[in-house]
Amino acid sequence: MKRLMMTAALLLTVAASAAKLQVYPYSGASFVPGQRFDLRVEAEDVKGFKDAVITLDGKAVSGLVKTTTKDTSVEWTLRAQSLTAGEHELAVKFTDENGEATKSAKWTVVPATKAKAKNVILFIADGLGWNTVNAAKLVAYPYNPANGMPTGKLAMETGLSSMATVTTSSYDSALADSANTASSIATGQKIQVNALNVYNDNTADTLDNPRIETITAMLKRSMGKSVGLVSSAFGTDATPAAFATYTRRRGDYQAIADQYFKGDVKPDVLLIGGSRDFIPSTAPGSRRKDNTDWIEGSQKLGYQFVSTRSELNAATGNKLFGLFNIDNIPSYLDRAQYKTKEMLGDFTDMPYLWDSTKKAVETLDKNPNGFFLMVEAGMVDKYEHPLDWQRAVWDVLEMDKAVAWAKDYAKTHPDTLILVTADHAHSLSVYGGYDATKGPGKREAVGVYEKAGFPTYGDKRDENGFPLPETSRTYAVGFAATPDYCETYLGRKVFLDPTVSNGKTGAEAAYLPNPKICDEGSVQRVGNLDPGSAQGVHTADPLPLFVFGPGAENFSGVIDQTEIFFGIARALGLDATKNK
Repeated sequence: MKRLMMTAALLLTVAASAAKLQVYPYSGASFVPGQRFDLRVEAEDVKGFKDAVITLDGKAVSGLVKTTTKDTSVEWTLRAQSLTAGEHELAVKFTDENGEATKSAKWTVVPATKAKAKNVILFIADGLGWNTVNAAKLVAYPYNPANGMPTGKLAMETGLSSMATVTTSSYDSALADSANTASSIATGQKIQVNALNVYNDNTADTLDNPRIETITAMLKRSMGKSVGLVSSAFGTDATPAAFATYTRRRGDYQAIADQYFKGDVKPDVLLIGGSRDFIPSTAPGSRRKDNTDWIEGSQKLGYQFVSTRSELNAATGNKLFGLFNIDNIPSYLDRAQYKTKEMLGDFTDMPYLWDSTKKAVETLDKNPNGFFLMVEAGMVDKYEHPLDWQRAVWDVLEMDKAVAWAKDYAKTHPDTLILVTADHAHSLSVYGGYDATKGPGKREAVGVYEKAGFPTYGDKRDENGFPLPETSRTYAVGFAATPDYCETYLGRKVFLDPTVSNGKTGAEAAYLPNPKICDEGSVQRVGNLDPGSAQGVHTADPLPLFVFGPGAENFSGVIDQTEIFFGIARALGLDATKNK
């Protein structure tokens, strides 16, 4: 008995110290036929490597490149692989001095279907949860006080072919960021937080990770379609980058900018903010570390460069590159209504999102093979983070006008599929009415139920038909995930961060309510995030998906975000085993 116990203990010790294996793509991943991916097998905690057998569907995988990152690891990599439709299994049998370890991954390749659509226009409002959609509708189409009925609907809500609710998550977290969620739409994969279209690996280099091919790259390669990317955020930000670049760190801004023009997608239209990543390090405002000048370089590649709304609307080139601000493009309210020097600086002629959508479609439509266009209202998220709900909501309305234009385009181009969705949600919620005549920060001015009354948005509108944010009765809007901050209930013409640093470093560093906001008249809110949080954060709340046009039947019910990718692929009849 004693000998048996000693033997069992020895076996447990060996098993506990056996090498740890990791395989990418992960088990359970799905692909479209011919979608390229990098195969990566990693063994960690290795002692005295002896042998490894790696098979795919029972056959040895040839061409693997073996590396040793450190004394206790062995890795194998094989780039640009693809599979045909059906079920596949990769098996790894690894042996070192500690014994044997095994790992397997099962993959599914979804068969291609007959194409129903030729073009796709995908609208992504960053941070557009269901509650944010509703807030935008409440502002744009106030309830009629005579009967309590809404006076209208958003363009994204009317004339639907189908709709769905979308759930989000990342490979390594139930809560997600824009990089991995946009990558899920672009590739059909679960991706790690902060990563763009790559799997994790055990190297420090963020640009050598195993890649998974994007839908934009496949559509160019296999169907000859044109690709356009439009965003009101800085152009190397996560969402536009997810449709054309690859990196483990979304903050690799210089590399992302370079990949737009040197990668496998090379968008035919790129209309964005954030010129700081495309101008040489010697130029004012640049954050590059070299002298690359993509304004000049893009024109050598055949792009027409534009930098203002006037230049954009007059453009006639077959390829367009537009940079409209050194950083993010300010909110619709700042461009169309407030027009303050503090918010606009020297950029006084920036396009609206519908301008960029229209010009992008007109340019891409020259390709007889069709096109894929992603349009991001990127600043919705960037104003929800600092709890500025007015700027966020008016940017939703700006995108909605672009959606309306796209729907009109589809009337004469019925082979166009239009989708409106988000990458993730925020915790915004309309919970009452607010009597603005009593001034900022008055809890007694908050009304709920029948005391909320009917806000008076729409009494005055701007030249684009949007309501003005200043009105006698507004909404009480709050956020569920916040730092400590001061609540005024009202907006302001010059943006202010909700918090400021306490001036300390290290473990004592924290954020305090911004005294400038507190001095306006406010209620101080005790947050629920750690003191090191300066802003609000994303949530795991589900997202809307509004669909118009051919292939809409691929999107309905409650779906995972990765299914948006496969629905688009089915609608377009994508078979990436072909090369055009």
